[in-house]
Parts: sequence; C-alpha cells; structure tokens
Amino acid sequence: SDGPAIAALVVAFRKHLQRALPSDEDLSRSAAQLIAAPDAEFYVCTVQRQTVGYVLQRFRHSMWANGMEATIEDLFVHPDARTAGLGRQLVHIALERAREKQCHSVCLDTNENNTASQRIYTSCGFNSFSSRWNGHQMFFRLHLA
Repeated sequence: SDGPAIAALVVAFRKHLQRALPSDEDLSRSAAQLIAAPDAEFYVCTVQRQTVGYVLQRFRHSMWANGMEATIEDLFVHPDARTAGLGRQLVHIALERAREKQCHSVCLDTNENNTASQRIYTSCGFNSFSSRWNGHQMFFRLHLA
C-alpha cells in the first residue's frame, strides 16, 4: 500500500541528486519490483500522514560473513523533513530488522562528500576502517550499460 508514496520519494531522491534518469516511470516500476522482491524491504517514515522518508535494505547470503548480510541500499528523507532524526530512526529500524533476520553484518556505501549521511551512519556504529587491512574500505563501481 506504500508503493505510490515510496515511488514519489524515490523520484524526489533522484531530483535531490540532480539526475534526470531513470525516468519517473522507470523508478516507479523498479520500486514496485523491489517491494515484491523476497530479498528487499522498504521501511518508511510517516509524519502527519505524509510519507517523508524511506530506507531500502537488501538481504543475501555472504560467504565472508558466514551467513546472511544486509545492505542498506538507499536512505532518503525529504529535505523538508530533515534534522528531526528521521534518517537515524530509519537506520535503526533497518538494523533491528537485520538482527531479526539473523544477519551477521550490515553494509552500505555513501559519498565521501555526503557528511550528513556519514554523521547518521557513524552515530549508528558504522565505520569504514578495516583492522584486517589497517585502512579504510573503498567502494568501486563499473557501469556496464
């Protein structure tokens, strides 16, 4: 039932990122597909009957985690609803759900210039430092299409 509200927030996120693509229709289709997917869950935040934020979390088996691992794929709170702690609340909901699903770890990525999200994630206990490699983990991507 939250599908249209989630789709609208995903479009708002794309606009916030100053991107033109994917189209509104493509994002709506993708959101609907993820809502129906067994390995993905959306958690939403509603204020005064308005859905103002969401987190998308994915689940998979990881051989390196020796069990289930969750990935926070998206976190977005509409700019008009920020600074009230809603992003942090959404992350806490995602972490609790990962515990319920007996995940061994939760991972995510964010941009090095996105200091607001870094503050949220570090306040929730995330960090990028790997004691095994004595350095910070890095996320790489190669676009194929």
